[in-house]
Amino acid sequence: MKKSRWIALLLMVLAILPSYTAMAQQQVPQLPMDKAIRYGVLPNGLTYYVRANKLPENRVNFYIAQKVGSVQENDSQQGLAHFLEHMCFNGTDNFPGNALIRYCESIGVKFGQNLNAYTSTDETVYNIDDVPVSDSNIDSCLLILHDWADGLTLAPAEIDKERGVIHEEWRMRNDASMRMLTRSLPKMYPGSKYAHRMPIGLMEIVDNFKPEVLRAYYEKWYRPDLQGIIVVGDIDAEMVEAKIKKIFSTIVMPENAAKYEHYPVPVTPEPIYIIEKDKELKQNSINLMFKHNPMPEEFRNTPIFLAQNLIVSLATSAINARLGELSQKADCPFLGAGVGYGNYLVSKTMDALSIGIMPKPGKDLEAVKAVMNEIERANRYGFNASEIIRAREEFMSSIETIYNNRDKQRHNFYTQQYVRHFLEGNAIPDLETEYNIYKTMGPQMPVEAFSQTFKELTASLDSNFVCYACYPEKEGVVIPTEAQMKSAVNACKTAQLEAYVDNVKNEPLVAQLPKMGKIVKESAADFGYTCWTLANGARVFYKQTDFNDSQILFQATSKGGKSLVADKDLVNLNLHDAVMNSTGIGNFNAVELEKKLAGKQVSCSVVLGNLTDNLQGSATPKDLRTLFELIYLRFQKPADDPDAYNSLITTLKAQLENVEKLPDAAFSDSLTSTLYGHNPRMGRLHLADLEKADYETIKRINTERFNAAGDFDFYFTGAINVDSLRLFTEQYIAPLKAQKKRETFKDLGLHPVKGEVKNLFVRKMETPQSTIVQIWSGEMKYSLKNAEIMNTLGAILTQRYLKSIREDGGMAYSVGAEGGAGYGTKDTYTLQIYCPVKPAKRDSALILMEQGIKDIAANGVTAEELDKVKQFELKDYADSQRKNGYWQTLIDNKIQWGKDLQAGKEEAIKKVTSKDIQKFVKNVMLKDKNCVTVSMLPADFKE
Repeated sequence: MKKSRWIALLLMVLAILPSYTAMAQQQVPQLPMDKAIRYGVLPNGLTYYVRANKLPENRVNFYIAQKVGSVQENDSQQGLAHFLEHMCFNGTDNFPGNALIRYCESIGVKFGQNLNAYTSTDETVYNIDDVPVSDSNIDSCLLILHDWADGLTLAPAEIDKERGVIHEEWRMRNDASMRMLTRSLPKMYPGSKYAHRMPIGLMEIVDNFKPEVLRAYYEKWYRPDLQGIIVVGDIDAEMVEAKIKKIFSTIVMPENAAKYEHYPVPVTPEPIYIIEKDKELKQNSINLMFKHNPMPEEFRNTPIFLAQNLIVSLATSAINARLGELSQKADCPFLGAGVGYGNYLVSKTMDALSIGIMPKPGKDLEAVKAVMNEIERANRYGFNASEIIRAREEFMSSIETIYNNRDKQRHNFYTQQYVRHFLEGNAIPDLETEYNIYKTMGPQMPVEAFSQTFKELTASLDSNFVCYACYPEKEGVVIPTEAQMKSAVNACKTAQLEAYVDNVKNEPLVAQLPKMGKIVKESAADFGYTCWTLANGARVFYKQTDFNDSQILFQATSKGGKSLVADKDLVNLNLHDAVMNSTGIGNFNAVELEKKLAGKQVSCSVVLGNLTDNLQGSATPKDLRTLFELIYLRFQKPADDPDAYNSLITTLKAQLENVEKLPDAAFSDSLTSTLYGHNPRMGRLHLADLEKADYETIKRINTERFNAAGDFDFYFTGAINVDSLRLFTEQYIAPLKAQKKRETFKDLGLHPVKGEVKNLFVRKMETPQSTIVQIWSGEMKYSLKNAEIMNTLGAILTQRYLKSIREDGGMAYSVGAEGGAGYGTKDTYTLQIYCPVKPAKRDSALILMEQGIKDIAANGVTAEELDKVKQFELKDYADSQRKNGYWQTLIDNKIQWGKDLQAGKEEAIKKVTSKDIQKFVKNVMLKDKNCVTVSMLPADFKE
């Protein structure tokens, strides 16, 4: 956008917000920074943000953001920014070797989950989240941030070990989308450094650079003026601020520091058209991008920032609603299309309004024309007031939900805002100021402002425009030429178009209220819940909490599920959830329902499990009635919505058409079929299955499973007004059909196979890689202690495999194990090990996997390993109790399965011993010998 656009926006904002007019006489009016933030810049240039926040209690998050990414690299350094990120976990002045990871795990902070980092083209950000609050932990974590900023060891031996890890990360991430993007960037960024700066870099550089080159890069770019420290948590903010000043002021800003530059994305006077293809791409996609200069820095901390967000959000919401409505029509040439606004691909110095299109097979050019016609229609005729009002209600409902819960936002809500303020200068006012500005601006902005902005954002097809189309490379696929694509894009200029008509159904969701039923009994239930028994046999369990003032969680469960549906209906059974959740409800089709629910934060979905029938959803307190209306309608005859059904089936066909040939899909299919002995009930949906799909059968299955509410248990947890809950229960659940006898499920034998089973197969693949999954399973009486034994075993094996396979062996980037105990038709245990590995190292990885298990059988585990897992589990358990989902899971498992997952939980975690784990591995797992190992290798691999 041109600067004149921002000036015009400023004038409009000042007219709406007169309180900022006086400031504007001197300068562009600034938004006040949230007073709860302790903010400052040290003499050496380092910036810090500290905020005291109560949730989660006794926890604190630490971040360091660096204004450094791969775009700072020269041609011979490609990959060093990302490599440096890895090295931050491999030795610092105060935490040599892997002491940093060991320390964090000793206080319950898990590597890869709470301890992590990322590198992009323009930034690198590190985090240590959910740290238990204590003076020593705060001091140690600030020391870690200090070492990341100015104390990396960068030992040559550690660098050499990490080369293999990063090579395997490249192998794992080098999928079809990444390959096509990497090839296309030089065309998308002509004359720009971004053309050759994917963060993963070049493997020939990663494998061969000299350690002193990485050291030089670190000393050059990791410096105070480019670093921001963010600490948010249940802390004494003044004390933490003082610690930051003391610890980080000692870092010396280099003399004659290298100039820090923002790298522009040049204007492209001609449109760019790129047609890409790859053998492993799942389906066609077309992206149209209108490039624009981002908001100037001087406006990013002003009301203009919020005004721009509001206008763009509502305008894109309105056009997306039109595209969604169009996609439901039988003759629509695209499966789906959506518009968004943000950074242009990998660069923060250029923005773009982007349009993503999924065309129907063979309808690529028609799809582009149809979407561009909608863009042109909006540009010629603008938006209707009703569209903008609906989009505004949706936007304000979301903002209001945050505002109403403003005193109970969790730490990461703030950390992400402060990271963006440091890196990009985005405004960070307090929530009340932000909410009031949106509340004032929204109704006063004329519809023309939204229409005009959208027109400006999509004005030019001749310059700063990019078309990026991607196709599976396979026989029979006709790929348009660049010339054909350009003609399709430009056809909208001469298209005969009429203004959009916004058809809205203005009738109630429930056309006629049922006669109210009765609550016949009230009693206390477990975990602080109250139970209402209704005259129709249904039970309603509710628990009031104060964890989130804007949330009520809902779930309804009855036994039966898929186990009571015949094998002849298997295909339609597997389609049930997708169909019923994408079609209409009551008298509303999918499009009408979306418009009806605009401005409401509410959802209610159906989910058929193997053993249970379920509804699940949520609502804000003000939308509770709407949630009950949706619940009521889920138990009525399904809506007839053939347009939405046909649209879904067409989408699934396009998605599945190329899946069978993809290595990942082949591996998933092989794993499932091997594990469950080719049981058809455990397989996924295939393309050929869609020929058997029948909408009437799916609706019949839904009616059978949800024909009566009398054997369902309904759970509500959160910010509940009991009087409202009682009224809505009697109005919408109590009148539903009763059930003479509660159903139960059938045991259809959906259990893993017995014995040792190995499946090694090969597949053609573009990037040669191997994948190994090993699953141990068997029967074991369920108890909280046994569940903790399995969980601890998986966590400790993960620690060992990360060291032996990833760090020491350099064989894999991502490797881990997960153990669990379950119940249902049987009480069971499962241990799953996952390892995508360098093909030549597959056998070595299998040996190390086996060795890890046998070592535990022979020697147990160490006290240090146990303590790390226990610290994390105890911390995680304490944190979970401040979430509504935890309590709803508790009551559901107790009522449905008779399992108390709380009583003795903490003791179960604390009392797991090395002998317990050793005994299980030696006397249960290795004696059962129920082990399925599935491995995939490249077709052309030679040992």
